[in-house]
Amino acid sequence: MRRLAEGGFNRVFILVLQDGFELIAKIPYHISRPEYYATASEAATLTFLRLQGLPVPEVYSYSATAESPVGAEYILMERAPGICLASRWLDLQDLEIRRLAHSFVELEKRLFQIPFSATGSLYFKKDIPYGLQAPLYREERTAEADRFCIGPIADYMFWYGKRTGLKLNRGPWKSHVEYLQSIAQKEMDWTLRYGKPMEPDFPHNTLGLGFQRPEDYLKLLKCYQLLTPHLLPKDPAHPFNLPTLRHPDLTPGNIFISPETGRISCLIDWQHTIIQPQLLAAGYPRAFENPDDELSPDLVEPKLPDDLACLHVEEQAAARELYRRRLLFFGYRVLNGHFNQHHIAALRDPLLLGRQMLVDRAGRQWEGNLITLKGAIIRTTQFWEHLPDVEDIKCPVRFDQTELDEFAEIEDGWLKMSVVMEQWRKRVSNMTEEGWVRNEDYEEAKKQLGELKEEIRLQCEGDEEDIQAFRTGWPFRDREEVD
Repeated sequence: MRRLAEGGFNRVFILVLQDGFELIAKIPYHISRPEYYATASEAATLTFLRLQGLPVPEVYSYSATAESPVGAEYILMERAPGICLASRWLDLQDLEIRRLAHSFVELEKRLFQIPFSATGSLYFKKDIPYGLQAPLYREERTAEADRFCIGPIADYMFWYGKRTGLKLNRGPWKSHVEYLQSIAQKEMDWTLRYGKPMEPDFPHNTLGLGFQRPEDYLKLLKCYQLLTPHLLPKDPAHPFNLPTLRHPDLTPGNIFISPETGRISCLIDWQHTIIQPQLLAAGYPRAFENPDDELSPDLVEPKLPDDLACLHVEEQAAARELYRRRLLFFGYRVLNGHFNQHHIAALRDPLLLGRQMLVDRAGRQWEGNLITLKGAIIRTTQFWEHLPDVEDIKCPVRFDQTELDEFAEIEDGWLKMSVVMEQWRKRVSNMTEEGWVRNEDYEEAKKQLGELKEEIRLQCEGDEEDIQAFRTGWPFRDREEVD
């Protein structure tokens, strides 16, 4: 047995049997959440997807409790066949990139066609109490429906920190409105019990907002809940409302391709997979994201710059990388239009990002930030008349013009500081918003972070307010986790 990787939630080992057969052992850290449900759901999800013909690892054995011979939760599964896309990416030719996009869209189309009955996560029926089960499918009864069900959501934000001990509605939900409201309700319950006045981190604390009150955050969450009945179409059968399952974190490291055909041979890491309304599930997976800041309205196939040969070696490498990413994004976008009409309809909805951002912001933990949620609420009130089925219905949330003008000025400063934060993260080994970097980048990231901190400290010298804001609110400081 040898350790293969340590991710954000699990240790992964390769086990080699006496006959040379290899399998993967995935063991969650003892602090991973949710206990039991994450492992039970991932094992069921992998098994279910294989029955649908999707290339995912076969599950040989699992335990969703620590009461096992291993002394921990675990999943024993097939080692992914093929080559990891992350290690092959730089060598892919144009035809292989197109084939990769085509292969993935074909697979994803199958996911969008599965007629799930509710929002939540997949489980074996034997692992979930009857009272927490929703039927697998909306109508037809199959052998799969006798074996699987939809149960409580395995999204870790519903279980994060002290939320585990709160009596929250974690589904499954037949109503999309109830699901949307539960996203905020979990934060309301947590904030009521554990929220305290907080000042934003540096550099946002240079805006002079001071300590923010959790009571004001609760008011914003109430406003969000007033909007939830109107965010999606009223008809439960509308395509935007249909419960949809997608991969939770589709990075190049989770995609394996066949060295012979270039097509996808395996998709790994389905932990925390959820089923949610299609409009909320829609979007470009991380591996297929647009590498440019703006989405071009024209479907023009990308090409390498005409002066490629005149560029320096580093510039040529950067140009080729940008071209490859553009080509993959282009292929995914075009092929969705051909093969996955439900997804492309959601992607083309002009209010897609506005609604997704509102729901995302309402599900975030109180950390002294009132701006992003309030901004998302205000924008929803501004495009209210374009929401579905709101004829003759007045928007239940209103702001007077004076408040809107004052907020616009504050938000402008906040967004500028957010751009600065994003630039800092990119400098530190492309750190995620949650503070993660790749294992192999950790030591270099620590060095980069130290250099960045010293550079910013020098920039603050001479301004006592900036120095104080920097010292008290350094965003990458070690601190007790707010949970």
